[in-house]
Amino acid sequence: MSAESGEWVPLISHAPASAEVYQRVRSRIRNLQDLRKFGQGHKNLNDALPRAPVELRELEQQHFPSQSHASRLASMSDGDIDQEAEAARLWLLGMLEYRDRAMSREHELRMFRSAVEKQENGRQEDWSDLERLYMTLTDSNLVSPEARLRAAFMVVFHLNYAERQEHVSKAGAELIERLQRSSGMDAELFETRENIFERTQSTNVDHFACAIPLSLLTDTANNASIVDDNAGCCPICQNPYTSLIDRPIEELLADYPVRIKHCGHIVGKACLEQWMRTPKIEEAKYPHRTCPLCRIKIEGVESPPVPTELLGHLKTNRRAMETVRELTYGYDMDREERLSTISACMSEEIACTQLLSEIRWIESEKKDVGMLEDKLASLEKERWAWGFRGDGIWAKLREEWMNSGVVRRG
Repeated sequence: MSAESGEWVPLISHAPASAEVYQRVRSRIRNLQDLRKFGQGHKNLNDALPRAPVELRELEQQHFPSQSHASRLASMSDGDIDQEAEAARLWLLGMLEYRDRAMSREHELRMFRSAVEKQENGRQEDWSDLERLYMTLTDSNLVSPEARLRAAFMVVFHLNYAERQEHVSKAGAELIERLQRSSGMDAELFETRENIFERTQSTNVDHFACAIPLSLLTDTANNASIVDDNAGCCPICQNPYTSLIDRPIEELLADYPVRIKHCGHIVGKACLEQWMRTPKIEEAKYPHRTCPLCRIKIEGVESPPVPTELLGHLKTNRRAMETVRELTYGYDMDREERLSTISACMSEEIACTQLLSEIRWIESEKKDVGMLEDKLASLEKERWAWGFRGDGIWAKLREEWMNSGVVRRG
């Protein structure tokens, strides 16, 4: 188990929605640090877990009292308890090693925030198995890291995680094995998957808005899928999309024009993301956000279809399947989040390529050219993580996604 003390305490910039939630998340992170320190002080954590059937029955009664929960161990023989307990021990200790290696600080914050907010609202029954496990491992009502570890072991045993979550354990074991014999290429792939996960930590519009070639902004009259009445400027902030005189290249990339697929309107991406973060007015009456330029709903509606060939690729390409599995079990990313990160990669690649073509031959912009080329190299690594080695199929799918589901309503 690793991680220095300060490294695992969230900075205030990562604070959740409320101060109370933030403090509770921070307390959980610190308790997790204590558990890691406890693990570092023991050659074998297995020795800290109970073994005798009578002790296991008492531990189950302590954490799952019979008046509230049906006992799993009451009807089991001592031999069956020994066998099931060993499976639970292997699952728990393997999972802890797996999560220590694969779970970043941002992932921990995300998981604890979700679990704490559910707890605040009296919705503990909605905890995922992972949330329930880690809320037990960090429960301040238990007096020591050893007590929390024993309680977590009983959660795994009583709820039969070893059987119900066997696929998670196998994925973790495979990852640990790969990390132990990792080459430079494996380490780079692991870092790239971390970067893919980071995409989910900010406001996401990539599932319904995609960058477009700059040439389309000058040909809106002949293109029924484009609505741009603002002469190459963002209609929200009024800044031009390509003027390096007005803004640095980083801002131009962040606010590159994207087309909202539900209506065809063009807006700067950063402005659209800000729009999605803006508090709703009369949320009870208007629960879903609309396009900032028209009343077409962009929230609470079905996302435009992802290319069928892309879905097939994710199910058949070996590297893509590995990435899907590790993002699913290592980072709790669901299907929509995974697809959205691919859409984001495609959209950002369009933006970088277009801006690069605008400034490549300007002698004074060599630094900006280098920045965009570095960004494209990073995006190429993401493509590789998804199993795309060349440009052919990827470029075809990117074009298909850019035009997928676009409706002009302006």
